[in-house]
Amino acid sequence: MRRAGEIFMEQTGICKLGGLEIRYNRILLIQGLVLYLIGLLGPRVLPAGSFHIYMDMTSAMPKEHCVGLLSAALKLVLMNVARMIPHYLGAFLMNESVHFFRGGKRTFVYNIILTFGLILLMYQMIYLLDRVRYDFGFPAFLTVCFVLLLSYMNLFEVNMWNKIVLVFSLLTAVQWLDVIPDLTEYGFGRGDVSTDIKTVAAYMQEEGTLTLFAVSMIIAFGFASGIQTALLYKEHKLKISNEQRRLTEQHLYQTQIEALKMRNASEAQNLVHDLKSPLTTAQGLISLAGMMEENPLIREYFGKITVSLESMSVMISEILYENTRVPITTEELMNTVLAQVSIRIPAKMIMYRNEAPEAVIRGNKIRLARAVINLVNNAFEVVDRETGKIEISVEIPEPETVSITVRDNGRGISPEEIDKIFDIGYSGKQSTGLGLAFTKQVIEKHQGTIRIDSKEGEYTEARVSLPIDIT
Repeated sequence: MRRAGEIFMEQTGICKLGGLEIRYNRILLIQGLVLYLIGLLGPRVLPAGSFHIYMDMTSAMPKEHCVGLLSAALKLVLMNVARMIPHYLGAFLMNESVHFFRGGKRTFVYNIILTFGLILLMYQMIYLLDRVRYDFGFPAFLTVCFVLLLSYMNLFEVNMWNKIVLVFSLLTAVQWLDVIPDLTEYGFGRGDVSTDIKTVAAYMQEEGTLTLFAVSMIIAFGFASGIQTALLYKEHKLKISNEQRRLTEQHLYQTQIEALKMRNASEAQNLVHDLKSPLTTAQGLISLAGMMEENPLIREYFGKITVSLESMSVMISEILYENTRVPITTEELMNTVLAQVSIRIPAKMIMYRNEAPEAVIRGNKIRLARAVINLVNNAFEVVDRETGKIEISVEIPEPETVSITVRDNGRGISPEEIDKIFDIGYSGKQSTGLGLAFTKQVIEKHQGTIRIDSKEGEYTEARVSLPIDIT
């Protein structure tokens, strides 16, 4: 089972006190603090006089009718619950917003101290401000313990409305304990109004009626709390099950992608390796034919064929052995790129500028060219076929670094997509999603970096930075 600390939300801050690490959610903490402070207004916004509790008790005594007595008890419970909901809910939200870690492990005991401390502090502040004494008795203790248990089990992570309903049900159930006469000796109902209601019940000899009514309310609201807790538990289990299924599916998908990559790579390697044999044969035959030929012009042609075959042999070696590194000028690299992309992309779309043609990069020309070609092809996919422009530029923005920039005037990329575009398997074009992942892998293996900037509806710019070879 996942702990609440493992499902911490966004907008998280971290501070350290000695060996204690405190992680807090700013938004949730502010929400809790606001609700908590609203609780200070409870006695002023909802004074006891506005509920006419003593009026009901006074009217009940001479008539010896328990309706007024039960009405007074009901109003007392509702008043206490209405006063308490803001600061209890605020304290619980602050408890959720702050996680304590020691030695890398969540230490929940600090949350217990924090929650009880906040409730006791609120009671003390209300007494200092309004001279209204809230009794932190057994009902309040039960409420705090129950919600702390839900929080520890990660069952209290529900929306605000569900939190309010749950806290209301809990507080209402336990507040009725304060008006049961037989529980007074055990620390229940020590407040002034609770004591007065039980005194009137004893005077009217209606203690049994008051107890029966209170127990009925406790059962009703306790049952409601139990149902809500059961639903929260089922929701929690479903959430864990869905998360586990999602992770399993993601792992399976990643495995399939890796298997696809390995199969494609293996097939390509085998195919390229098989080309070596006929290429070597062709080189040998051309060399032999050149030595036997007396016509100078034909011998010259044989020489050019030999040079081309040797270039092809070098390219095959670079494909087969990806760690091969040779010095390449940016002009050589970009000529390879432009030769490839010109087959597919109209020349009028491409604007090319190279301010550092002699700058040398040490790397695998085939793989570097393929990485840049991927960026150009991606740009071509998102631009308009009539008005689209793709700018390719090479420059030296800082010493010992050459940058290759591919910029288009296409539809752009959303901020959400930018965070995912380098993930293996992610694609906005329903393709395999290996292009940009491959590009990033190649650039990083050449000790370089790649950055994507974009604005939706305006442009996308991919900037590759590579170290200049100074050896």
